[in-house]
Amino acid sequence: KISMWPRLSQDFRRLRAVKGRGLVATLVDACLFDSGFQAVVAHRIAHACVVRGIPVIPAICRRWAVAACAVDILPRANLGGGLILAHGVGTVIGGTAQVGEDCTILHGVTLGEARFDELACPIIGNRVTIGAGAILLGGIHIGDDAIIAAGAVVTSNVEAGSTVAGVPARALPRRDEKG
Repeated sequence: KISMWPRLSQDFRRLRAVKGRGLVATLVDACLFDSGFQAVVAHRIAHACVVRGIPVIPAICRRWAVAACAVDILPRANLGGGLILAHGVGTVIGGTAQVGEDCTILHGVTLGEARFDELACPIIGNRVTIGAGAILLGGIHIGDDAIIAAGAVVTSNVEAGSTVAGVPARALPRRDEKG
């Protein structure tokens, strides 16, 4: 059973680094105005309760995040620390989804099942960026440092370090170090 505090602390440290503000300014902004961070906090509480077998509170946290932040993260989803939900609105993360460390998810993203009768959700590696409106479906694996372009529909595995775009998503050619 992993404590929620190390992950929540990592979330806040990364948010502070991204925003480039001091401790107090970031804390005030996160608590009052950043709906993505607020949804992550609600999920951290809900997930900790689910793991410990505490009933009712996970459902309350989820409903609050949907109503207040327009973000729906099922409490059983396993989200790594350092997560940034940029804007967050319209984001849906299914119950069996796994998200690695230091990932960025923009608004309108779906990490869900490919079929209603199959509960497998995507498994996301570390340092992955998922663009606005992207849809990732089924028990697919997204490798570390991958980039999913805005609006992409991903239904198959993505290699580490790859960038995918389109409907259906296809890997873009890699750029060499010279550009």
